[in-house]
Amino acid sequence: MTTLPISAQRDAPGAVAALMASGLIWGLAWWPLHFFAGVGIGAHLIGLTAYALVGLVALPVIWRERAHWRGELRWLLLIGLCFGVANMAFTAALTMGSVVRAMLLFYLLPAWGAIGGALFLKERLGPRRLLAVALSLGGVFVIVGGAEAFRQALSIADIMALVAGFAYTAAGIANRKARRIPLASRALVSFVGCALVSVVALLFSVPEVPDVAWPVWGWLVLFAFGWLLGGTLMTSYGVTHVQASRAAILQVTELLVAVLSALWLGGESLSQKECLGGAMIIAATLMEATN
Repeated sequence: MTTLPISAQRDAPGAVAALMASGLIWGLAWWPLHFFAGVGIGAHLIGLTAYALVGLVALPVIWRERAHWRGELRWLLLIGLCFGVANMAFTAALTMGSVVRAMLLFYLLPAWGAIGGALFLKERLGPRRLLAVALSLGGVFVIVGGAEAFRQALSIADIMALVAGFAYTAAGIANRKARRIPLASRALVSFVGCALVSVVALLFSVPEVPDVAWPVWGWLVLFAFGWLLGGTLMTSYGVTHVQASRAAILQVTELLVAVLSALWLGGESLSQKECLGGAMIIAATLMEATN
């Protein structure tokens, strides 16, 4: 899941369709992830295989553009690292816990974005943006159980979803700091970052390789280059050819697709607290997108 902070002044043909399609792809990403997790291929192993395979293919493309990003190497590394942490944490959250809950907690993005923008980009926090922050934080507070959340520990899946949103916002800030890094390098370095994060995680835990049929590994390769790479390229094209506010609104499609598909296909349910908290978060996201 990669979003770039560059956008055109006028929508290009097909760009809106690309964003809608990428929202569908990312919103349904939990489905293949649950399949792989069900046969023993968890988030860590997906990082070491699917993301790493795309990362290896991406390296020559990134290296070919080195003349453009050489002066901003620190930002390129930070973008890759933050997106790597975000993608791996989000993958873990989707495979370990409730899809609906993970998506809602991940979409604390308006709050992280506003706070990060004020601290690192010197953006002004006006009343509208402060209200969006309050709605986001309030929505998450409701979802995790209100005051009860302080009396019991959050689940690992909840923590991973929150970490993913925070890291994703940090990657976006680094993207905005960078000026000369080409689009391809910005988009593809996330796969290299995922692979590196997964390799470093081997120092703490070595995933067990399941004994599965070879066709399953073939499906994983297709997932890597069809789903992950395809979704990333469509998102990158969309956000760079659609006006920023419109792109942000269209990307909320991902949240809606994920929640609705998890309710319909995944047999999940929404509690009253999750409905209320989710409505607050969506309202905050739309406020931020149209600001």
